[in-house]
Amino acid sequence: METESRVADVPAAASKPTIPKYAYYALFVLTLANLLNYLDRSILSILAEEVKHDLELDDAQLGFLLGTAFAVFYAVVGIAMGRISDFLRRQSVMAAGLTIWSAMTALGGAAVNFTTLGLARIGVGVGEATANPCSHSLLADYFPARRRSIALSVYLTGTFMGAALAMIIGGWFIDQWPVLCSRMPFDNACGIASWKATLVAVGLPGIPLALAVLMLREPRGSRPNHQGPALGVIVREFAAAIPPFTLLTAYKVGGKQALRGNLKCVVWIALLAAAVAWLSGDVAQWAAIGLGAYAIITWGQVQKYNDKPLYALTFGCPTFVAATIGAAMLSCIGGAIQLWVAPHVIRTFALSKTEIGLMIGGISISGAAIGVILGGLWADRWKQVDPRAPAWLGIIAAVTGVPAVFVMLMADDVQTFLVVFFIYSVLHSLSPGAFAALAQDLVLPRMRGSGASAFSLIAIVVGAGAGPYWAGKVSVLSGSLVTGLMSMQILVPIAVLLLWYASRRLPNETPARRLQRARDAGENTAG
Repeated sequence: METESRVADVPAAASKPTIPKYAYYALFVLTLANLLNYLDRSILSILAEEVKHDLELDDAQLGFLLGTAFAVFYAVVGIAMGRISDFLRRQSVMAAGLTIWSAMTALGGAAVNFTTLGLARIGVGVGEATANPCSHSLLADYFPARRRSIALSVYLTGTFMGAALAMIIGGWFIDQWPVLCSRMPFDNACGIASWKATLVAVGLPGIPLALAVLMLREPRGSRPNHQGPALGVIVREFAAAIPPFTLLTAYKVGGKQALRGNLKCVVWIALLAAAVAWLSGDVAQWAAIGLGAYAIITWGQVQKYNDKPLYALTFGCPTFVAATIGAAMLSCIGGAIQLWVAPHVIRTFALSKTEIGLMIGGISISGAAIGVILGGLWADRWKQVDPRAPAWLGIIAAVTGVPAVFVMLMADDVQTFLVVFFIYSVLHSLSPGAFAALAQDLVLPRMRGSGASAFSLIAIVVGAGAGPYWAGKVSVLSGSLVTGLMSMQILVPIAVLLLWYASRRLPNETPARRLQRARDAGENTAG
């Protein structure tokens, strides 16, 4: 019975174990890493106008750089990283990823055209794919279920603080670079574009932080699931996620039937992506989206044969799928607004980059931090009396965000814009902590990394992969960035319906039923 309680993650009713102080230190380090994650990811937003002018881009290309180039390869690599983090030492995996994404952010400063900057952004996505699976899994082991939403919400404050600091640091650096470059100890520093210098400056600090992540201790009571040499695990999991090796993996785990299904998937996705690319003229965008969609579908197919219990609790679970896609719709809307808000303000109001960065960054930090902490506390308390709480919190955030977006984008004075942007920042950040905890609640402890990966990767592909591009493409077609951002509100009804469906099922997603579903799929809970 003790083993079953551990597997099902059922807290003992009569006891509430003390949370060790070291857990809070680990939370601090991981939150700081998450801050740099989103700083490096979001920095291009405040630099967008300089990049657009220097590299002669349009808004659709900017949307690709702001979201798709990063997001799709984040998703493809992240599929493997979710499994790798379940099998290898999570601290080592994340430290390696932190080093990669920091170095690739800095290397973006050497970009000379759309292609080279796109490759650098792909590198950022590859490194950052380690962050969520490893961090969510570690925190779920450091903190018990009764404090998991608030712990993950604190971790997610790094998301908003990093995005905010990207605005503040980026805006200040652009304005101050003409002065700073004259003080550099090497010649021709002032010949470097301000946006390139900014990428180098924000990328390098992550490398020493990787050492602190590497040194984190294993959570007390956790049971690392080391299986074979690290290189073997990495090769095996990447082969399950990255084309064309996915074809061999599909055949290996499911025979000819799985291979035929995978080939059909390739053909249909390729045809659809080619058609949309031909209609839109954006080949890179839809090739990347097609690759991301194929990799995620293939990963699900492989797990259906290779790890049936994991499949049964993720892609084979209607509750998990509905909640994931609903969250992805919200991420699509909010992600596009967060990445395009700086260019919108630059084009609309006559302010310096430093002023814009401070205002947007300050509001993002305060509004989002308030929202994510309140959302985490609210979700933890509400969930004690109603298991539907995470889904309903997402619905509340989605519905209340619509009028805020319209008022914010139609504001013709900066004061009104900033007040409503603060309100929107609070609303948009209410649900991420609850969703992150829900993904952990719906799987077994040994699946924590894979559960976080499956949940977040779909949100990343849909949100960051499609959202910024969508807004940018509509901006190009209509001649208005405001129209591009407003057009995304048509996703709100879809998100609400999906989350409502998930809420109807959540009362039946008890630990006992979750464990039984895993057993029915072949999970061995003995010993």
